[in-house]
Amino acid sequence: MGTKTTLRMVAILGAATILALFTVQGTLAAWNQTETSTRQIVTGADFSLAVKTSGGTAQQLSVSGQTVTIPGVTGLLPGATRTTAVTLTNSSNAGSGTFRIRVDPGLPKATGALAPYLTTDLYRVQGADCSVIRVSTAVELGQGQSGTLCLTVALAANAPATLGGAVAGVGFNLNATQLQ
Repeated sequence: MGTKTTLRMVAILGAATILALFTVQGTLAAWNQTETSTRQIVTGADFSLAVKTSGGTAQQLSVSGQTVTIPGVTGLLPGATRTTAVTLTNSSNAGSGTFRIRVDPGLPKATGALAPYLTTDLYRVQGADCSVIRVSTAVELGQGQSGTLCLTVALAANAPATLGGAVAGVGFNLNATQLQ
């Protein structure tokens, strides 16, 4: 290449570089601009499940291992069965959006002197009528929604009379999982 051609190439590259710098300069100023943000508040919702039986008061479950007292079945005679409706309510306080949970109850277990003579069952129903049984015991609840579990306790017909007036406890775990 000749000297003239080389000088022309250098001049064209120099002009292109200068043109590019003038073009990018406006964009460069925007990249260097700073803006301050107003104070933002981020809050979280409390995960809470209300448990209530007919005739009882609602009790809140919010932490693992918490115990809720369900009014007991009294005056159960040998051969008799009692069913208690247990209403579960998603009482989480998320302000907006959806906060769905799935509650999986564990198997009920009897304790105390009457335990060998007690039969327990726990099932989910549509609405609050314990005479209608559903197959699945899992309860899915949106925020503010309720579902009903029915706890059935039966005292065996062969329970000894010496256990008259004895007290038993029936308990089950509720495992709740946030879906959304």
